[in-house]
Amino acid sequence: MNTQKYSPLTYRPPDDVIAYRSDGAVAVRQFVSAAQVLSQQLPRHQYVFNLLTDRYQYLLGFCAAVIAGQCTLLPPNRLAKTLEHLANDYPDSYVLGGPDSSDNKVFSIEGFGELTGLEGDVPSIPEDQLCAIAFTSGSTGQAKPNRKTWKTLRIGSENNVGFLLEDVTGQMNLLATVPPQHMWGFETSVILPLFANVAVSHLTPFFPQDIAEALDSLPEPRALISSPVHLKVLLTSGVQTPKIDRVYCATAPLNASLANELESRFSTKLVEIFGSSETGMFAYRHTATEDSWRVSELFAFDVRQDGVQIQAQHLPEPVYLQDIIEKTGERQFRLLGRDQDMVNIAGKRGLLTDLNRCLLAIPGVLDGVIFMPGSNTERLAALVVAPGLEPADILRELRLEIDAVFLPRPLCMVSSLPRQETGKLTNEDIMNLYRGMAQMENSSG
Repeated sequence: MNTQKYSPLTYRPPDDVIAYRSDGAVAVRQFVSAAQVLSQQLPRHQYVFNLLTDRYQYLLGFCAAVIAGQCTLLPPNRLAKTLEHLANDYPDSYVLGGPDSSDNKVFSIEGFGELTGLEGDVPSIPEDQLCAIAFTSGSTGQAKPNRKTWKTLRIGSENNVGFLLEDVTGQMNLLATVPPQHMWGFETSVILPLFANVAVSHLTPFFPQDIAEALDSLPEPRALISSPVHLKVLLTSGVQTPKIDRVYCATAPLNASLANELESRFSTKLVEIFGSSETGMFAYRHTATEDSWRVSELFAFDVRQDGVQIQAQHLPEPVYLQDIIEKTGERQFRLLGRDQDMVNIAGKRGLLTDLNRCLLAIPGVLDGVIFMPGSNTERLAALVVAPGLEPADILRELRLEIDAVFLPRPLCMVSSLPRQETGKLTNEDIMNLYRGMAQMENSSG
């Protein structure tokens, strides 16, 4: 007896708008038809690297792969060395790219998104079908794979609707500054449009003026899906934007003062999301007024001395996260930091999360990071982007907030930090920049 369960690729009515391309809105029926035709033309491999940068094309390619029974790999970044390493681990794979690709190993989807007027039933997908493997950011080491079945993606997305679209009536139109390959961008701008009344822009703008113009191309109500580093740049740029009804933020903690500034400047409501590649989104807060995170009813969480265990019916197994949290209610917690953020200097314990929060709150500091430069040192170091300020200025402000043993020495001024597209920093990239600064200083001395 076949006990396999299926659920549809999308619940959306056929005339709903699911996305916006440069030439206008795309209806669900048009999208589903194009995805079905594309699925029949894809190379016959088990895994696919979807490297499309146009978000509508990415959504189309992902759904076509799902229909074809293929699994999309979500690398932590698109660096050549990362992709090469993963390709060695998943040899039965191919690359899905756009019309600008000249590599004959890349399958181009050119023309498939233009299909119109086709009719057909919405495909049903086996609930236990492996549809994606999301890799951790690798910020503290080797990226790890997290398998996502159709059931996991579907139930997680249906749950996310509750807190992402709370009090929203009608269709919400989304613009994301984070790439679709990252779990935050993937959940909100790829999976969510399949199960919620939202439509996503094909654009992924980075610079403030581009964000404003992309928002202006969308009808109201509008939502911006972003990260703290992108939002801070947008706020300080002075660029005028059209009305933003919601801002959704993730990938790194956002301080309350910045959240208040953003809400005031853009007359919006900012919702911060907490999640991971392993769990997807599982908690949220209104950062301007709430210090604690609220855990979704779908998840059970068990606070332990050195982290937290997350369980949910749609997850294949319990997930252990190395976050240091303090339970503040039955389903609420405060985030204190991560296990690897704890430092012990001269017998005093501190969290890099708190130290970096103090650094980034200093007026004139555009970006920065305090870190432990090695296991054989008892001094912290810092890389700071702050045009117009001197290291002494920054240290003077830090002395007002933190213990002297945690003052970073050296404190190196840099023009920018090597952040990934989501705004995250890896230990490897931080140390490479730090060593480069040290070499320059030694050679000049």
